[in-house]
Order: sequence, then C-alpha cells, then structure tokens
Amino acid sequence: MLARVIRLADLTWPEARRRARSPRSVVLLPLGAVEQHGPHLPLSVDWLGAEALARRVAPHLARAGWRPLLAPALPYGASPLAAAWSGTVSLSVTTTSRLIVEVVRGLARHGFRRFVLTNYQADPGHLRAIARARRALARGRVQVLVAGFAPPDGRSNPMLDPRVRALMRSPRPEREWHSGELETAMMLAVAPALVRRAQARRLPPVWVDWAAALRRGATSFERMAPGGRGYFGWPAAARAVTGRRVLALRGRLIAAALLEDLRAWPRRVTAR
Repeated sequence: MLARVIRLADLTWPEARRRARSPRSVVLLPLGAVEQHGPHLPLSVDWLGAEALARRVAPHLARAGWRPLLAPALPYGASPLAAAWSGTVSLSVTTTSRLIVEVVRGLARHGFRRFVLTNYQADPGHLRAIARARRALARGRVQVLVAGFAPPDGRSNPMLDPRVRALMRSPRPEREWHSGELETAMMLAVAPALVRRAQARRLPPVWVDWAAALRRGATSFERMAPGGRGYFGWPAAARAVTGRRVLALRGRLIAAALLEDLRAWPRRVTAR
C-alpha cells in the first residue's frame, strides 16, 4: 500500500506558508498530456502516469528527510506526434514551457525553492518545452529537477534502465513504446477500470523502430506507422503485476538520482 502523500492543494494558506519556509520542502509537479493512447487506453495515460510516478518517488524522499508535496498536475502538454488523433489536445512548446515557468514562479514567490517536474510524456516537443522551462527558471533562486522522461542531459535515465525491461513479458522490449506493454500494464495497476481489456487482448503486436523514426525526424505517429492504430508494442502482454513492479522500481531508481541532486544544491550551483 502506498504511503500517503501530502497534497499541496489540500493545505490552507497558513499551512502552505509554513511548508514554503521549510528548506526541506520539495514540490512534485506532475506533467502529463491529454492524447490518444491506442484503441484500448484512455486519453489520460500520461497525466495519470505522472501522478503515479510522483506518488512512488515521494516516500523515498520523505525517508531521506525531505518534505515532499504533491502539486496539482498539469494535464495538458505538447503532443505534436498525436495531434491529428481525436481527443488529443496539443499545446505549443512555447505555451507548455510558459505554463511550467509560471506555476513554478508562482510558488517560488511564496518561498518554495525546490521543484521536481514529474513527467510521463515522452513526445520530443514536450521534452523541448521542459528544457526551455528549466533554462528560464535557472536564472532564479530555485532548483528544478526532472523525474521520469526528461530532456537528454548525458546521464542515464532511470525510466529506461535495463532492470525495467527485464520485468517485461514482451519478446521485443526494445520495440515497446507508446501504449504498448508497459503503459498498458501501468494503467492496469493504477486505473484498471479505464483499460478496455477485451480490446487490448485482441491487439496484435506492432513492432516499429520508433527510436530510428524519431532520429530521422518523424513528426507524427502516422509517419512512424502508416495505417496504424496509435500503439507500438504488444498491449496483450500487459499484466497489472508488471505495472506495479515497474512503477516501484522506477520510483526507487528515480528517487536515488533525485536525492543526489537535492543534496548537491546549492553547493553545486555556487561552485561554478
């Protein structure tokens, strides 16, 4: 059972002020998207995934002496790959970046200094928005980290750790991606009522080299898999137990990386 996480929006303003004054407070801001996730998953996958990651990371931070606060999620993001599919709401990179910046600055104005953008949306446009927001916020007196899918920074990403792939049932884990086994398993663990299980069981595997397609500059799911149904991988292989194990592992690995960065700031900044 997950430990209870204090939700920022549930506090009164005096309670929020006390939290803001604590140097151990860390605001977790989930970043998601409202976009298509195949014929078997809801539009809210990335939104729910971002919150689920934040809830798995928070207990590890708390045990290390930090005071995590779960901020209300930003459900909309930049989703240009899925923009043509019904139900998808894709904000521009500029708007997504500005939204993140204004939320963080709004909370920083009251004293909060440490923020973790807990992100489950891997669209390159969305990652560019996060990178732009971090650059803008770097000029302030705040620490802004990214947990989950993040802009490339030369470091290994815990979301893609080989130990995560080892938990999968898929025979081609390197070809699993959008709405495939892992995202379907995550949803079976987090919100099983939203998974169209009968539909998922009937979907055949779709093995597309999505990474190569992105490197070639593909700008839409249609260009990656013409005539496809909006998923990559094998949804039928998904199991709730896999989703729970992967979320727990990712939460632990992400928290370990965050704790290193939290301990290093502001010393790392002032040493430059």
